[in-house]
Amino acid sequence: MEGEYGYPLEVAMSALVKVGDMYGADRMIDIDNVHVDASTYSGIYDAGLEFCKRLSREKARFRVPTTLCISAIDYHAWQKLRVPTSFARKQIQLAKAYAQMGATPTWTCAPYQCSSGIRFGQNIAWGESNAIAFANSVVGARTNRYGDFLDVCAGLVGKAPRFGLYIDENRHGQVVFSLLEKAKSLRCTDYAAMGYCVGAIALQRIPVIEGVPLGASVDHLKSFAGAVATSGSVALFHMVGVTPEAKSTNEALGDTVAEERVSIGDEELRDTAIGLSTIQDGKADFVVLGCPHYSVEQIREVAALFKGRRVRRNVQVWIFTNRMVKRLAEDNGYVRTIEAAGGKVLSDTCPLHLPLKRWNFQTMATDSAKMAHYAPSLIKVETIFADTGGCLEYAIGKKDLVANWCWKISR
Repeated sequence: MEGEYGYPLEVAMSALVKVGDMYGADRMIDIDNVHVDASTYSGIYDAGLEFCKRLSREKARFRVPTTLCISAIDYHAWQKLRVPTSFARKQIQLAKAYAQMGATPTWTCAPYQCSSGIRFGQNIAWGESNAIAFANSVVGARTNRYGDFLDVCAGLVGKAPRFGLYIDENRHGQVVFSLLEKAKSLRCTDYAAMGYCVGAIALQRIPVIEGVPLGASVDHLKSFAGAVATSGSVALFHMVGVTPEAKSTNEALGDTVAEERVSIGDEELRDTAIGLSTIQDGKADFVVLGCPHYSVEQIREVAALFKGRRVRRNVQVWIFTNRMVKRLAEDNGYVRTIEAAGGKVLSDTCPLHLPLKRWNFQTMATDSAKMAHYAPSLIKVETIFADTGGCLEYAIGKKDLVANWCWKISR
């Protein structure tokens, strides 16, 4: 902290110690992995860019494996997306700075689906709300919610202050949600609605969810994590029988008494799904899938539905993923099929960081609760939250788009 190891470690350790003091940490602990959320120029702007460039000039190096969250551009298609050259240049400068520091350019909000390599019980320091919730809850690794540049500091030092979710007793559940029989579903959109409903009630508390089907896939849990961390400040949830620290409700609660018990059925989930839309029906001119980033399995499903079909006129379909998944999808012909139908498969970025005003979109359809939550305020469009299949069937002209049709009470 006195600069004997150079500026990067001085400023990084200073920031971590201040945060530790603020939260009453008793000591520093070693961490094994970092995911940097301060990776997009449109999130950190010129001050953040200059900070990263200085770290790079001062020979800063990450001491643990460090991956990068989304970029503000698709590095291979930014011109086609109408990104201003001056803006793209600054994102490219940021990418170069992180590369010189030794970060892995994953450019994804879902690093757990592309070689993050984290494991149960491991101490890590991750940014990005859905990634934090997934790492804590599905993998059982341990991280607090890290804001921009604290993740960078932790990666440079290889340590983090010990407080919060690094401590066993702070990982116990506090409010129990019981999923009623009719609400048990296996669609990603349903998990997104469920997560948004849970987060809005749990807020900063740790939820325990009973009754989730044991066959929940990684994509289902990804949709839940993205939504629960959006409507609430949830960094850890326990799904009984699904997540590692919740073999039973009692284990998830740490043998304590729940502060509150809540039942969730079709009515609650339907109301949540409807509430995520700013309009209940309409003609969407923009379909967004992949928030969090789509997996190769999800892209395969889109390709299967689009095969031999065409996206209707005056509608754009953009699917977002990471570059590794896109390469796999290209190798399997899925990208070619989607593009032949008139859709786009984009990597590295997120629509919330793209210059969508240049496209003059009016209404977005999405299967993502997180995107439906942020899009109206951040990119000023009307939003319809609908089932994945509904979004795609609308895009190829087979169905009208209605927000609440996606929640089917009888299954």
